[in-house]
Amino acid sequence: HYYITNNLSSMVTTERKRNNPLKLLAETGRREQPRTRKRNKGEDSVDNKNGNQIILFFSPGLKEKLIKDRDLIVAKKYLVKIPSKVTCEMIFKEFLYHENQENSIYFSNGVSQDMISGIRTYFNHRFIVELLYKPELPQIKNLAGKTVFTEIYGCEHLLRLMTCIGKLISPNEFDECGFNILQMHYQRFLEFIDVNRDTYMPGDNYFQVVQ
Repeated sequence: HYYITNNLSSMVTTERKRNNPLKLLAETGRREQPRTRKRNKGEDSVDNKNGNQIILFFSPGLKEKLIKDRDLIVAKKYLVKIPSKVTCEMIFKEFLYHENQENSIYFSNGVSQDMISGIRTYFNHRFIVELLYKPELPQIKNLAGKTVFTEIYGCEHLLRLMTCIGKLISPNEFDECGFNILQMHYQRFLEFIDVNRDTYMPGDNYFQVVQ
């Protein structure tokens, strides 16, 4: 895998944005700074030079989905059906609808939308090099040049992105507060996926490749 080291640099265009982490995270969202805690086994994290971490907690249910996904693709030679019954774009839309219905301050001030925009960008730009297992590569050739992967693929690949998203962010762009803001918003989105995991990742969303 290849990891982005300066992907967010373009976001920082003025000193005002650099001094305001809420503006700096224009494509990832914002939230009040959380209390820090020790990293638990099974969590994804990335350290920056100051010792800050992006830490995402994956519930046992999400871990089970990830393990099953890898086993089906790598060991049993299955592939995900595309287009997905529930695409990433549908999930994004449902998350934002949920935020609106909950009268979330993060929706009203636009940060939920900005976070989803950032996730969408990461997904589409890094899809082939970060989010595919080797047996899935031939399937890409059948997409006839379509590159908006969030309109084709669903939660299986979105969940894979969430396991490595910390590695796609340059740690040099954020101080401790900025990293905590990122962490809290990604965690909120991950919890939304967890609540809906059986709907977004049904067992019949795979097919076996004919040898």
